Amino acid sequence: MTLQRCCALLIVAAALACGGSGGEPYGTPTNPNTPGSPSTPGTPANANDVSVRDNSYAPASTTVKAGTTVTWTWAAGNYSSHTVTFADGAASADQTTGTYARTFNGAGTFNYQCAVHGASMSGSVIVQP
Repeated sequence: MTLQRCCALLIVAAALACGGSGGEPYGTPTNPNTPGSPSTPGTPANANDVSVRDNSYAPASTTVKAGTTVTWTWAAGNYSSHTVTFADGAASADQTTGTYARTFNGAGTFNYQCAVHGASMSGSVIVQP
């Protein structure tokens, strides 16, 4: 048996061995709250992040300390156009991908909604001193 053929057989055997049934079934999602695990697409990476999903923000409400920057990220697979539009006039562009960030320096509740979808797609940032 040649060296190349022997290597090829070892690669095939190793590939078949990896497909056995061990712990969790294939495709079991990771827990995004477990330290060190990758985040699921569209799942905020930290408490200051909000995902812009199809017709919703996740989370819909977030609480932060004054001086905190909150970042909205358009989730993967979100092909609808959305905005983050605040009652005080601050707003993101009408977009399907990307991010928008706003720093909240004063305490209060800052309500926002999507200019495309109106109040049915809304959220709030609660800023504590």
